[in-house]
Amino acid sequence: MKVIQKVAIAYFKNKKMLQVRTKKQLEVFSTLGGKIKAGESDIECLKREVKEEIGCEIEEGSLKFLKEFRDVAHGGGILNVRLYEGKIIGEPKPSSEIVEIGWFDTNSDPNKLSVIAKRTIFPWLKKNRFIN
Repeated sequence: MKVIQKVAIAYFKNKKMLQVRTKKQLEVFSTLGGKIKAGESDIECLKREVKEEIGCEIEEGSLKFLKEFRDVAHGGGILNVRLYEGKIIGEPKPSSEIVEIGWFDTNSDPNKLSVIAKRTIFPWLKKNRFIN
């Protein structure tokens, strides 16, 4: 079974986490981030993806590794996400492949979230008091 490796940033505001909806995956929102390119570190990937997807920079020194999550990928296979908490500089706006951004917590409509977000990431974030 194919395993997709992804690195993502958890950016929080008012006990909610920023999620993005892509042109490739219109039906659900997912974590902000992406696949690492050859020779890239997790941090370099996050900086590139945040700039591409929402037109913002990551605050220097704010990134902190939270946890690695694994669950079913949207559309099949297995998704492995290394999640970092971090602060963003600027006002997030959809750009590149992103069509919409939104703020979510465990009270949000679960049908709008990716499988890994609603089943694995969000319950852990709530348990550890990052989100409501």
